[in-house]
Amino acid sequence: MATTPTTRTRRPLVVAAVVLAGVLAVAVVAVNLRLFVWPASSTPAHADAVVVLAGGNGERLERGIDLVQRGVASNLVLSTGPDQICGTQHAFAVFCFLPDPDDTRGEAEEVARIAEREGWDHIVLVTSDYHATRARLLVERCFGGTVDVSAAHSDKSPLPLLWAIGHEWGGLVEAALHRDC
Repeated sequence: MATTPTTRTRRPLVVAAVVLAGVLAVAVVAVNLRLFVWPASSTPAHADAVVVLAGGNGERLERGIDLVQRGVASNLVLSTGPDQICGTQHAFAVFCFLPDPDDTRGEAEEVARIAEREGWDHIVLVTSDYHATRARLLVERCFGGTVDVSAAHSDKSPLPLLWAIGHEWGGLVEAALHRDC
């Protein structure tokens, strides 16, 4: 088959489009990995409280209790905390609450109220790795002090993790549209 002048001029455009699509795909994967799989995370030597969002059972609660037991803070705050923690005595103070509304924004608002009431100016926020970016954004909007994030590694398999990442993107869009606390 002979090449025509039109085919020769299209070939570089097709190659450029394929290369651009590949670069964009790599960039999308890299952004998702940075925001939701390996988010910015640190644990300070000391803070006023460790705050566990959607405290329930699992990696978040385990991480929060570990931080308090290691002496990072003497206060543990649990959103929707489990009764075995909230209803019993501990060597540290436990603050449990049910957010209203029952979402990350409601949690951020209540954390700010508790921190203000208790006079805290530095917290360690514990949530799952895929949730850490949005949770930090919302808590920092509501709480005027220092927020460090200690992301708990999620054991989600690939399909549920992809769903969680999609949910987080939706939450980030919502947070961008509603910039209040």
